[in-house]
Amino acid sequence: MNLVLLDDAGAVHFPAGTPQAEHLLRVLKIAVGETFWCGVKNGARGLATVRAISPDGAVSFSVEWEKGIVFSPPPVRILVGLSRPQTMKKIFSAASEIGCARIDVFRSEKGDPAYAESSLWKSGDSTLAGILKKSAEQTCVPVLPDFRFFASLKDFIERENADTGTLRLALDVYANQKSLAETAFPPTAEVLLAIGSERGWSDAERAQLRAGGFTFAHLGERVLRVETAVSVALAVALSKTNAWDRAHRAILS
Repeated sequence: MNLVLLDDAGAVHFPAGTPQAEHLLRVLKIAVGETFWCGVKNGARGLATVRAISPDGAVSFSVEWEKGIVFSPPPVRILVGLSRPQTMKKIFSAASEIGCARIDVFRSEKGDPAYAESSLWKSGDSTLAGILKKSAEQTCVPVLPDFRFFASLKDFIERENADTGTLRLALDVYANQKSLAETAFPPTAEVLLAIGSERGWSDAERAQLRAGGFTFAHLGERVLRVETAVSVALAVALSKTNAWDRAHRAILS
């Protein structure tokens, strides 16, 4: 954990036994006067200084917030076919760590329908939200992507049909199109990357993608696992959109 997420910018205390207090004391073995990075979800980041540690393990601190720095999601979203729960966890972790604005998941025609019955998608389950939170804490950037679930690819396209200003690219190793690296990205483009489930796209889904304004691209001749394709595609897209060209803000340890 390189950054501790706070509930709000006014927080100055971690009660004893909370995950934050336990991490600071048991893992970082932090002492009074030492510092750690903290941040507010989709908000500011700051350097916290420990002011007191109570005998029961509560931690009090103050924060000097960074000034003039605004963190924003990168201009890339992913649309991914529902896969097995362990795969989806890897996708959420990788996508959040590499950086994306939103993760949309749809039930694909070739996917196993039973995957939709996983507790990951049940109301009130916090597993995926917890993965996104941990990823933000790992990256030391307090920006978390949103995520949504759609009944089908058709459902997604119908609900997103008004989104005409986005470069839409569907990845398919079997489509005889340009590689993603060869694809021209308009300046300041918003990008939507569509990636099929573990068994790929059906012919009907390919037709839906074309009708929905998607063009096809590939990531080379290898058939990749879904989580690998997500990671590679995001890396290429972020590079092509110049998301990594902004002045780097050094993190002082």
